[in-house]
Amino acid sequence: MGAEAAFRAALRCSFEALALCDRNLLRFHYYHGLGIDQLAAVLHDHRTAVVRQLARIRERMLRDTHRGLAVRLRSDDHQIDQLMAIARDRFDLAITRLLRS
Repeated sequence: MGAEAAFRAALRCSFEALALCDRNLLRFHYYHGLGIDQLAAVLHDHRTAVVRQLARIRERMLRDTHRGLAVRLRSDDHQIDQLMAIARDRFDLAITRLLRS
């Protein structure tokens, strides 16, 4: 399995491992394009809480994707760290593509 396919598989697994409410929040934000203020209104919550929740979900997915890559690629930590640095910079695009597939 190539690095790109391994990344997509690990990202999908990390998404599927999320609680339904977290997956739905990502769908509303990345797939449907709702901004922070719109999400806060839908959730009846403060915008700061929504920002924190999105950040928490993002970090969990990145951590779980890292673990999934390590299992799939069985390569050194340096290569996985390089892939995850790219993923961290392009997380919004990666999650949007995941939700559209």
